[in-house]
Amino acid sequence: MGLALIAGMVWLTGTWFDLRAPVIEMQPEVKLLGPKQTFTLRLSDDNSGLSQVTVWLQQEGNRKEVLAQTFPGRRWGRGGQNRQAEIPLILEPKAWGFQEGPATLTAEVRDFSLMGWFRGNRAELVRSLTIDLTPLRLTFTSINEFLNQGGTGLVTYQVNKPMAKTGLVVNGVFFPGYPVKGEEPGRYLAFFAVPYDLPQPLTLELLALDLGGTEVRHRLFYRLKPKKWKNDILTIGDDFLQRKMAEFQEMNPQLKGVTDPLAVFLHINQEERMKNDRIIQEVCQSSQGEPLWQGPFLRLPNSKPMAGFADHRTYKYHGREVDKQVHLGQDLASLERAEVPAGNTGVVVFTGPLGIYGQSVIIDHGWGLFSLYSHLSEIKVEPNQKIHRGDILGRTGATGMAGGDHLHFAVMIHGHFVNPVEWWDPHWLKDQVYRQFANVGLPVPTTKAAPAAAPEAVKAPAKKKKRP
Repeated sequence: MGLALIAGMVWLTGTWFDLRAPVIEMQPEVKLLGPKQTFTLRLSDDNSGLSQVTVWLQQEGNRKEVLAQTFPGRRWGRGGQNRQAEIPLILEPKAWGFQEGPATLTAEVRDFSLMGWFRGNRAELVRSLTIDLTPLRLTFTSINEFLNQGGTGLVTYQVNKPMAKTGLVVNGVFFPGYPVKGEEPGRYLAFFAVPYDLPQPLTLELLALDLGGTEVRHRLFYRLKPKKWKNDILTIGDDFLQRKMAEFQEMNPQLKGVTDPLAVFLHINQEERMKNDRIIQEVCQSSQGEPLWQGPFLRLPNSKPMAGFADHRTYKYHGREVDKQVHLGQDLASLERAEVPAGNTGVVVFTGPLGIYGQSVIIDHGWGLFSLYSHLSEIKVEPNQKIHRGDILGRTGATGMAGGDHLHFAVMIHGHFVNPVEWWDPHWLKDQVYRQFANVGLPVPTTKAAPAAAPEAVKAPAKKKKRP
């Protein structure tokens, strides 16, 4: 009896004389309110429960009550039935007669406690906002004259107000736009990757989302040059499996107990490959907001092209097909342990082992453009180091899934692989990139041809066998 009485008093104290105020949150966190915007109000009170909530928008003499809601419960009984609530709010300042300028959004919530002169504990959230009723305008300027399948695209456009998010959506993949510094504000450009594999029509949509939550999309028209990729058959030998798979097993504890080298190979060529590509995408998510590169990219001197971009590979072992993959870079063979120059100016964002790519370096060249140098035997640079065009990054090698000494060179747009051959070509830069720079007030650099490979000067090229 005594214990029951004590328990009842404790319960009443926690409910009737609850001293803690409710918790109130509002999402999203914005400072600019557009003509119409949706918010979510999140309320909670784990003790006496939610009693009522009121929300209003105020600007000088204009006050609009947005929400007035009560919750079921008994102040003298069990308290509120709702401990948590999530309420959508739609704010329409233009329809309510508000003007552009400062305004205040206030939310007040109370619980079923007897505190506050029997009105309950009170919590208040106040936000100072700026009402922006100017319509968002998104104006397309230019796009490549021709888009090469698997290549790099560039779009330029203009918006009339500050952006929360803007860029180009390519078959559902977002490529951010970058503001162009100049006399005329609101000019943007966005590099994007044209998929090498197009199982569906290519869809390009310009996207602009202003600080007030208004979104505008424009569908773009384009001319696409389709590409037929090379099909290649790679024969996996027992010598390669015994030698290379042992290296991967040493680095991966999960594979140390696997006795079948082919099973190790398939794991590395499939799961590890996908893992490595995810790492590359993560590394390439954030880019410098200005171009660090200029002119065509350098190519590995005195090198011979081997496997090309988007080569479709079929792997065979003892005459039977065991796997299929796509090679998303350009292999270049030169002297063993040849010095590898940076293709262009940028900032090193990654160095070290990268699974199938072996010892690798990734450089950010700004505006979402990155380059990758793989299978290195030696790395001579560090993350965050500023690199100039031609600086030595390391030496070629056969680390990772390489059958012989060579360089795997790749170019990515925000982590999505594109054909690197375009970035070696001064004519492509002039016709497809620099012409568009002029549309947004950017100076057009003088293009110079990148040094081409000189096969006749290669005294000891890497083995010419096909490489996994």
